[in-house]
Amino acid sequence: MGNGQVEALQRLIRDREELEMHREAEARAIAHCLIQTHIGQYRRGIDIPKFYAALAEALMATRAQAQSDCLGEEVLTLTGGECARASGAL
Repeated sequence: MGNGQVEALQRLIRDREELEMHREAEARAIAHCLIQTHIGQYRRGIDIPKFYAALAEALMATRAQAQSDCLGEEVLTLTGGECARASGAL
């Protein structure tokens, strides 16, 4: 493998890692907004850090499943409302 190919492969790996970090941050932002918007005052008895982590993980897993099923990005925006706009998803 030549230097150009190695550099191209490294760039591809770096781009993929940056995309994954962006998607994780987006899922965390949507999860945070959903919790604030829909749970708010009803949070008594809920372990919010665990709920937040599980919700963010579910959002990321749903995105990954949708991508493997070849669905478009517009389907992947689960909230479609204010949370998605606030997080930059829309």
